[in-house]
Amino acid sequence: MIRLATAVALLAVLTGCASEATGQPAAPELTATLDTPTDITLSWSGAPAESTSTIVEFATEPEGRYTILDFVSGNQYKHPDLIPKTPFYYRVTPVLGPASASVDIKLPAATISQAAGATAAPGSVRTGAGTPTEVAAQSIGTDGVRVTWTDNATDEDGYLLEIKPKNRSEYRVAGFIDPDSTVTDLTTLPAERIASYRIRAFYRGTPSNLAHQTTGAD
Repeated sequence: MIRLATAVALLAVLTGCASEATGQPAAPELTATLDTPTDITLSWSGAPAESTSTIVEFATEPEGRYTILDFVSGNQYKHPDLIPKTPFYYRVTPVLGPASASVDIKLPAATISQAAGATAAPGSVRTGAGTPTEVAAQSIGTDGVRVTWTDNATDEDGYLLEIKPKNRSEYRVAGFIDPDSTVTDLTTLPAERIASYRIRAFYRGTPSNLAHQTTGAD
């Protein structure tokens, strides 16, 4: 489960529609399997190769308000310990858009770490422009990090704080930030105290089909 990087309501973007731009990649194919009466596993395929992660959402009505469960780097998600005898509807949506240069930090260092790179012109994240620039990370106390950047995107659905802890090979999503933002704070986990951080200006790809399961008795 991701942690919020700012004190914002994720529901502000939960019902956002995918881009209708011409040439949008095909939607993922989603299935939901009832493993136990109160445990559901989601699996999907067909996400575009350029997608860096996938938004997993659920509702209890097919036209209901969807809630984000997580940003997943793979193609499977387990939703456990659910309310018995309840319908669950799921969809997954690819995350697309450009990421900033990375910035490294080692807590509890007090200095600012600044990413290299030239300032980009504002533009659409759907064309590969709008990359966040002037990214910097600074420690806050003994276990906090403040990340700042320049907002160059004109049509982002939001920003993602991505972290690659020391000795890990891949970035993962650690927090969602509202559109038009330029700062976020994070209380780090032990593995994140020495890590690379970056900011991604993202937009939603084409959402999958709806997958449905009804839980049984507990």
